[in-house]
Amino acid sequence: MQKKIEAFNKNGYWIEKDFFSFKELKEMFLLFYDISLSMHKKFLSRSSKFKELNEIKYDKSGIKTLDKILMEIFRKDKKLIGEIYDTVSYTSTFLRFLSNEKIEKLTRKLLELPNNSSLYGFTNRVRIDPPKDQRRTYGWHQEVFYTLPKSKYLQTWCPIIRNTTIKNGTIQICPGSHKEKIVKQEWRDLKDRATQIIIDTNIVNKYRPLDLEMKVGDLLFFNGHLFHRSGQNITDNEIRFSMVGMWNTVGIKDFRAPIPKFSFRGLSPREYYIDYFKS
Repeated sequence: MQKKIEAFNKNGYWIEKDFFSFKELKEMFLLFYDISLSMHKKFLSRSSKFKELNEIKYDKSGIKTLDKILMEIFRKDKKLIGEIYDTVSYTSTFLRFLSNEKIEKLTRKLLELPNNSSLYGFTNRVRIDPPKDQRRTYGWHQEVFYTLPKSKYLQTWCPIIRNTTIKNGTIQICPGSHKEKIVKQEWRDLKDRATQIIIDTNIVNKYRPLDLEMKVGDLLFFNGHLFHRSGQNITDNEIRFSMVGMWNTVGIKDFRAPIPKFSFRGLSPREYYIDYFKS
């Protein structure tokens, strides 16, 4: 364990190989297939041409079928991909996958926290990045302004469903850059794009970027100050699935939990109430 902590402190990251089991990964695949197929039937075709959940397998053929479903949804309405993001994030399967006790234990060790320290998960999501879609592709950034202010935390990242490669846009990092602490950066709000908080190019150029090609099952832990970004998915029809999230330490002075706010895509509870009793 001490070697992991030393490598994490020196380089700003650590990759834990074969962290997740095939069973866990299969459950995540079936979760995505079920939700995506349901979305396809709801918005594109009730009589779907795709296999039902009980007929699909977690193999190359099954993954390609999932790609086809999601690409048809993406072409129909890009916002529906966001709805799949949000649906997955509160399912029992995802929460069970995310709340793996091994993640807790290793996070505490890498942050050098007491064994029973409480951790707060923030913006834990599985990203879906179709080919050539850069709406949520970020430039070089640190996570410090994307998470809870003044917090002590680390970030996790890993492939889901399939391996991540340079071609499908795996994560890129600048090893050792976390030692810069908080560097000069620019906040950009761009139309139809995710907020960009970009590090000054002159600072990034001091480092040699590294593409981390990773296999499903591997889990990356990295310091919140580490320079990183997603690559570009330049494949023709291969979606990149990746789980991202942050683990914040509850026990520090400046920790304040944010107030969850939900917006309803369909009827709000009040609208449902009014509609139900209007007669």
